[in-house]
Amino acid sequence: MGQFNSKRQYTDNNDVAIHREHLYLASKVFSDLEDLLDSPELDSCQMCQQGMRMAKTFSLKAPEMVPGVLRVLCAKYSFKRLDACAGLMERLGPQLVGIFSEMNLDGSDGYYACAYSFPGSCPVPLHRPKPIEFPKPKPTNAQQPAPSGETIQVLHFSDWHLDPLYKPGTEAKCSHNICCRDYGRWNDPGPIKKPASKWGDGKCDTPIALGLSALEAIPRFVPNASFGLFTGDIASHDSWMITEKYIADEETRSYELFKQYLQDLKLYVAMGNHDSYPSDQAPGRMRPNSYITHKWLYDHVAGIWEKNNWITSVEAEYARSHNAMFMTRPMPGLKLITLNTDLYYVRNFFTMLDTEQDDPSGMFHDLILELQDSEDRNERVWIMGHMAPVTRTLPRSSLLFQKIVARYSPHVIAGIFTGHYHQDKFIVVHDPDAAEQNEESAVNVVYQGPSITPLDRSNPAIRWYDIDAKTFSVLNTHTVIADIISEAAYWEANDMNPEWKLEYSARETYSDPGAPLAPEEPLSPAFWHRAVERMKDDRELFETYLQYESKLSEEARPCHKGSACETEALCQMQASTVVQHEGCTAEAEALRGRKKKKRPNKKEPFMITRAGREVNVEDYDEQRGFVPGPGIERRELRSPVKRRLDIAKDDL
Repeated sequence: MGQFNSKRQYTDNNDVAIHREHLYLASKVFSDLEDLLDSPELDSCQMCQQGMRMAKTFSLKAPEMVPGVLRVLCAKYSFKRLDACAGLMERLGPQLVGIFSEMNLDGSDGYYACAYSFPGSCPVPLHRPKPIEFPKPKPTNAQQPAPSGETIQVLHFSDWHLDPLYKPGTEAKCSHNICCRDYGRWNDPGPIKKPASKWGDGKCDTPIALGLSALEAIPRFVPNASFGLFTGDIASHDSWMITEKYIADEETRSYELFKQYLQDLKLYVAMGNHDSYPSDQAPGRMRPNSYITHKWLYDHVAGIWEKNNWITSVEAEYARSHNAMFMTRPMPGLKLITLNTDLYYVRNFFTMLDTEQDDPSGMFHDLILELQDSEDRNERVWIMGHMAPVTRTLPRSSLLFQKIVARYSPHVIAGIFTGHYHQDKFIVVHDPDAAEQNEESAVNVVYQGPSITPLDRSNPAIRWYDIDAKTFSVLNTHTVIADIISEAAYWEANDMNPEWKLEYSARETYSDPGAPLAPEEPLSPAFWHRAVERMKDDRELFETYLQYESKLSEEARPCHKGSACETEALCQMQASTVVQHEGCTAEAEALRGRKKKKRPNKKEPFMITRAGREVNVEDYDEQRGFVPGPGIERRELRSPVKRRLDIAKDDL
């Protein structure tokens, strides 16, 4: 599966003949693709599935040519810049060769790949997992333990995204994925429109000055933390430029800084989607031939965590062999289960294999065993991961997770902690078997920690929790921010350091004045459900939530009363699965009075048609996905490509 080397040395005529044959096959891919896109007989879903068959055949016959062909396709049909296309395909190409080669196109693999890699080409599959056979039935008297009245503090920060190439004074409003860098010949033309501040910018990842300022702020605000959580994403967002060494060096240096500034505080770390190479990719250990490509990464991070005395040698060894998943006990009576959530992320192309299985990575199986063990021990559990399985996740994964959380809540699972979205959010998890969502059906809460990086135009923040020292339920959350978005230039001009300040306390902000909580009472799932219900009628409370969600960023988008934005935001606070989340989006789009048109890019997409009609549930086959029924009309291409793609040897 090696990459094609244009300087390859040929040893005999047979070698030359094979290379010429592979060049011919590469050229034929483009002519066949043109014919496929010009076909008036196929709708977009059929086109994409046929394209997957072409990709598999080509990967099996000429694997070394695949990265080059993908690079040209990316440049022709994607919104990405030429340098991004070249870099991404160089990094992803070899793994995509293996994935294409192993896809079961007679099953549902190719269908999933179309639905998620080229949104709008195929309807999203309605794969519902089989009923889970839990080791034991849920106890009839399952209740959250009574408060102890004792309190500890726990630190939580996320999405560090340190950019070692950040350069003050460079362009902060560029056309790249992240700005504030000198891209050399790939710099945008013309004078700099907005110079990058020393302290960061809303279109840039974290400069070292901002990262160190955040670490210095932690002991000032959380001096008595019992331990800390870091919910992933060490590396910068330049996925088209990174290398294995870059990722390893970023992780080594960042964890060294965490240890240096937090000293003896134990920090428990979850892997983020930007902590792997290539970004987002994580083969499950059930596929040993693929898993071996990431073994170096898990050996690397587990070794650092063990060296820093954050986890034991036994826990580190488990992490090495389980995709960086591990279990530890930060305090007596509490088990922390750390998941590698890349294993259900739709940008992880390995999730497009074994799609007919409910848990192909085995992670949910392991989670259930650990939760059952804790139930048997009368032990409380926290679950930590980079992203909650709510958006950009295969539906089966979020449905499984919801079922598992409902089974072991509220008596076992005391909290769920994530990051990823760069915002300050929460999600109420409801019992999937409940007839309606209400206080009784609310079983748990996902706390999405805010990011350090200001990318996506939201201010950097850190958080800490007040925790019941015996039940480990969350009593309160506190968020601290630095207003980089509006103040960075002023601080730099006046030779000042960032001002970190307490933004809000959840207990004070969201408590119902008419029904105040007792001092020892936790922020229960019912508490958060009531808060969402109050926001529906209390516009001021909802606007406060939006301000805190963006960490007081002045660039946060407005969300007017009665708007689709308001409807979607309120709905998503209680959407604990992908299916529910997409239902929120559909409800919002109905308010906008138009059907949402999902396009994979701003220019001409690779999939140039859409299904063109609503797809009924009867059109689905659980094994094969979408199956057109009799009499279904085929639609013509909306934007047929008439260009011939001329391929030269140098393009590959």
